[in-house]
Amino acid sequence: MREGEASKQYHNVKNWLFYIGLSIDIVVLFLIQATGASVNLRNFASSFSANPFIMHAIYTGVFCLILYILHFPFEFFLGYTWEHKFGLSNQKLLGWFWDDLKKAFLSLAIILVLVEIIYFLLGKFPNHWWVGAGCFWLLLSIFLARILPNVIIPLFYQYSKIENEDLRKGILGLFDRCHVPVQDVYTINLSSKTKKANAFVCGLGKKRRVVLGDTLVSNFSVPEIEAVVAHELGHYKNKDIIKLIAVNAFVVFWGFFLVHKILNYLLLSWGGIAISDIASLPIFTLSMMIFGFLVTPILNAYSRKLEVAADKFSLDFTKNREAFSSMMEKLGQMNLAELNPSWINEMMFYDHPPIPKRVQFAKNYQWDDA
Repeated sequence: MREGEASKQYHNVKNWLFYIGLSIDIVVLFLIQATGASVNLRNFASSFSANPFIMHAIYTGVFCLILYILHFPFEFFLGYTWEHKFGLSNQKLLGWFWDDLKKAFLSLAIILVLVEIIYFLLGKFPNHWWVGAGCFWLLLSIFLARILPNVIIPLFYQYSKIENEDLRKGILGLFDRCHVPVQDVYTINLSSKTKKANAFVCGLGKKRRVVLGDTLVSNFSVPEIEAVVAHELGHYKNKDIIKLIAVNAFVVFWGFFLVHKILNYLLLSWGGIAISDIASLPIFTLSMMIFGFLVTPILNAYSRKLEVAADKFSLDFTKNREAFSSMMEKLGQMNLAELNPSWINEMMFYDHPPIPKRVQFAKNYQWDDA
């Protein structure tokens, strides 16, 4: 199978399964709410404790277990079977399953905290809970960004100091020239799980660190890696992390507000359940899911705009369009990127511009001082 055909098949199946999974979620969540199963689950949880925090935790744990079981076949097929079919995964079955469990428990911990806070606010401030919930979401986003380097990433990968001292000094020099503090440059053992390549900058302030996948270090030249890092540096110089957190928080505020307006009426007229009742969680989740789906094209379009600005920064900073273009082409090959996605796929699934557009942008780019 030729590369273009392989990437098209790889992404087409992933995209269709996303829509199938979303449709199943909508049906299942609606049925859990409409059939009274959610009320039965709430009654089951309350039989263990009258304490609302314990009862909410039991309800949420069982609810998340149901969704995990529902999603597991999709996760296994896409994350393990499909990745191996196209030669992109290096993981053994047990290793993949262990990672999937860690992701599930991490997600459960975050969801438990969110549910406890949201339903506490719903009970105490029934008319303005969405304000507090939106503020908490913002604080949680900042907290997760802070603990990402030292807590979350080590759950899945091992850090190593970069062996190529010239590369390390070159990358640190990029940050020094931009007066951006950075702790150090590290590699992670990405090759233990995948053949794909990646690099990113994570953390805030002096805890910020540059992280390179070992697959990137092994297959890319120093100028190509510097082009990748300069792109990530551009996000920090352009304050894109702050912008994305703020925009997402704004969207979540609106999502909570719309849920407040719609569900208060819908639940009371439908089944006599108050929105502050934990039994409303399925329809609450469904409403936020549909809202998220509808705003995804807008968020992706905004993200692509930021990515173009970061590409421009990289080109301006390195003055090396050849390295940038070859880096992008290698990333596309190693990650089996879709070469010509349809406009609707780009709108729904691409928070970065497609690789060919980024390569063409670099080849046509003219510096201001040229």
